[in-house]
Amino acid sequence: MLRVLYILIVVVLLGLLVWTNLPRHNAQEGDRSSSAEEKKYPLLSKRVLQELPNDYLIRFSPLRSDLRELVQPWGSKFAFYFEYLPTGVSIGVNEKEEFSAASLLKVPVVMAYYLQQETEKIEGDSYVTLTKEMIHKDYGSLWKRGVGAKVSIDEAIRLALEESDNTAIEAIISKTDYKYFQTVHDGLDIEQKEIREVPIITVKNYSSILKALFFSSIVSKEHSQKILDHMANSTYTDKLPAGVSSDVPVAHKIGEAGDDLFTDCGIVYVPRRAYLLCMLSVSDNETARSRMSQLSKKVFTYISNLPK
Repeated sequence: MLRVLYILIVVVLLGLLVWTNLPRHNAQEGDRSSSAEEKKYPLLSKRVLQELPNDYLIRFSPLRSDLRELVQPWGSKFAFYFEYLPTGVSIGVNEKEEFSAASLLKVPVVMAYYLQQETEKIEGDSYVTLTKEMIHKDYGSLWKRGVGAKVSIDEAIRLALEESDNTAIEAIISKTDYKYFQTVHDGLDIEQKEIREVPIITVKNYSSILKALFFSSIVSKEHSQKILDHMANSTYTDKLPAGVSSDVPVAHKIGEAGDDLFTDCGIVYVPRRAYLLCMLSVSDNETARSRMSQLSKKVFTYISNLPK
């Protein structure tokens, strides 16, 4: 009996010795790892990086009423779609009205280029020589370099997303296989529809492009972050960002079709309360600025001031 007891004591002591020498992945180390990921990809969904507590707000009826009252005088000349990203609660008015996608499609074009890089394991930057067909003078300044100028695709991406440069986007398209445009499109909630060869979209289904980046569901975390970084550095700050506190990042893309259709769509990174907002105004530019900044401010104020 004493022999059996002795053996049990030895086994327990050996077990304790092994356990105390096992490597630990304690909460502190996990926090450090999560923090490093968050710093590396600050504009991606925290769900992609770690399980961080979000504010799972569900009370949006006051905001819904306020927004509908605000836009009611603008009738069919205005559309918007709001979505609270932690829970998916949404509000929209005329959100399924179709319009020309215009410059908003620069974002999925860049996604297609990055997807090609990832799929074909292309490393490093590539360059393109501007041709006459690529030159567009209506948006951006890259055209001033002229036919024959050599431009890096990295620079073209920056110009296309930050300055909405049309020459830059043509340069990117020239280096991207069509099948990757198709793959990106297939991964989004957007119908393949054109009117007179112009792609058609709605403010609601454009949100799938923003969410594909936020959740890094089509291109890698690194490339999703790069795209959102450029969008957060947009030189256009007079519409959606105008309603948001200057210390809160806004990753957005503007669009314009003719002289009377203006759009601004993006993600607003209120801490733990990120949301997306996509707006369209059929009007002159000054009216579009006024409408969008008003609506943006109303949303931002509501989200920011709700009790934590």
